[in-house]
Amino acid sequence: MTTAERAGLLERAGQLAEFGFTGAAEQTLLRAFYTYALPEGGAYDLIAELHAGRRADADVSRWRAAKAHLLARP
Repeated sequence: MTTAERAGLLERAGQLAEFGFTGAAEQTLLRAFYTYALPEGGAYDLIAELHAGRRADADVSRWRAAKAHLLARP
């Protein structure tokens, strides 16, 4: 994934979240795992970054915890 692709993906997901489609925004970023062959947990990092940009700290924590659980490491 190039820097431009990453920025575009986060922008599209941010627009979805801004219009109230947070679940769709998260699903868009989760699908990026397959589209861009992201490393393990990479999609979770994108989602946490999306929520950090929205200042949704509870969602950032939830996705970081989900990543830690998925990868079985803190």
